[in-house]
Amino acid sequence: MSPEATPGAAPAKAKRPIEILRDRQGGMSKELKDYFNAQQAIYKALRAALKEGPRTVPQLAAECKLPPPTVMWHLMALRRYGEVVDGPEQDGYLVYFLKGA
Repeated sequence: MSPEATPGAAPAKAKRPIEILRDRQGGMSKELKDYFNAQQAIYKALRAALKEGPRTVPQLAAECKLPPPTVMWHLMALRRYGEVVDGPEQDGYLVYFLKGA
C-alpha cells in the first residue's frame, strides 16, 4: 500500500507550474544566476547611496564605481517601480531621492 493510499494520510501536494518548469529545465544556468546577482548588487548599491541622501547620476556613479549610463539605466528601473523619485535640478543634473527615506 502506497503512502498516498493510507487512510488518514495527507494527500500528495500538487506541484506548481514553476516547480514543474524548474524540474524540466534544471533551474537557472550559472550565467543567468551571475547576471541576476550582479544586477541585484547594483540595485543594492544605489539604494544604499540614496539612503544617505539625494544624489545626481554623476555622484551615484562615482560613489558606486559604476559608469553613468549603467547608473541611469538602473535608476530609471527603480523610478518606474516607485522606489526612486526625481527632484530639482542641480548643476545641470536631476537629483534623485529614495522614496520614503
